[in-house]
Amino acid sequence: MTTSLHICIIGAGPGGLCLAQGLRKHGISFEVVEKDAALASRSQGYRLRIDHTGQTALAACLPADLYDYFQRTCALPSAQVNTLNTQLETLADKWVKDWRLDKTGTDAAPDLKADRLALREVLLTGLQEHVHFNKNLSDYTEQANGKILARFEDGSNCLADILVAADGIHSRVRALRFPDLTPQDTGSICIYGKTAYSTKITVQVAAELQNATTIIFANEMAAVIDAMKFDNAKRSNTNSGLISPVSNYLYWALIGKRSSFGLQTDQPLPATGLTIRNCLTQTTASWATKLQTLFQLTPAEALALLPVRTARTMPVWDTHRITALGDASHAMSPASGLGANSALYDAAALANAIRQIHAGAITIKDAIRNYEKQVRQHSFAAVSASQEGSTQLFGSEDRPSD
Repeated sequence: MTTSLHICIIGAGPGGLCLAQGLRKHGISFEVVEKDAALASRSQGYRLRIDHTGQTALAACLPADLYDYFQRTCALPSAQVNTLNTQLETLADKWVKDWRLDKTGTDAAPDLKADRLALREVLLTGLQEHVHFNKNLSDYTEQANGKILARFEDGSNCLADILVAADGIHSRVRALRFPDLTPQDTGSICIYGKTAYSTKITVQVAAELQNATTIIFANEMAAVIDAMKFDNAKRSNTNSGLISPVSNYLYWALIGKRSSFGLQTDQPLPATGLTIRNCLTQTTASWATKLQTLFQLTPAEALALLPVRTARTMPVWDTHRITALGDASHAMSPASGLGANSALYDAAALANAIRQIHAGAITIKDAIRNYEKQVRQHSFAAVSASQEGSTQLFGSEDRPSD
């Protein structure tokens, strides 16, 4: 005998939408509530590296044809990974473990290079009537029957059997349910951007950056540059009208301690395209000209800067009908590219737990307890790996700064 359920998911990022797809696949009622006005209403990064873990989660939650289409929306794979210094000289003794192309064993599947917006648009496919934008969570209350009533600033509400925080690093749900678990500033920052291919890029940017994945190692910082080239013929099918067209571009990100960018610990971070560009220009002034040009040709509106925050060890708490996934529970440094993959892993694990409840095989609290134990173990390993990646990239573990 099945158990009737309704799930309220706060947040329409990759994790929240992946969970929604998994619930839809199992015939479980849900709705997704997102504070942003639309998927592309603010800059949230451009390229996501989807590893074996993320691919497995997406394949578990998406219909087979939609997962196949997702794969075809990804950029063409890189032929190689370059490790260079700031003068574009090859470094043989530098590497980041999670970036190897010659993976073996269960992680042997090559990473996919997904455009972030395209991934979210794929994940939104078929869910449109269940996803509500421009809604801010106000608070929630637990009802006498155990259900959760989520209330929103526009006066609407959602009565759910389970409330899921999938609203990212600034999670409103976490702030209400676990106010002591706010991610901590590590003292590092990340500047990222997107530079469209053009004649200037082809001529003025180093050729070795234009068709590969490149890691630039500098003093207490590193840059990652990824060539994002798409096969538009593969992207074109019955779903293509739901996916925004995307031109080829070079994605790049610089990560390091504030001091390596010439910023003091207590100094306000650059917040506009112009001030970010000035910071970038000063930071890379001694770098090879054909590397500097990549940053200089990036439009100001395509620049963003974020502090790197990470969660402390995810504690054991009393099981509740409110749970979380992704950055809402275990934010981590982007150094190893594991954040999105961890969110997708969580989504698939939670979809499976809710499927068991729906099938009448387990109680809500037992299923949530099992899910949180599973995610706690996985996220601890992912956070540790991200700290190791930070050390390999720029010599800092990116742990919370007390």
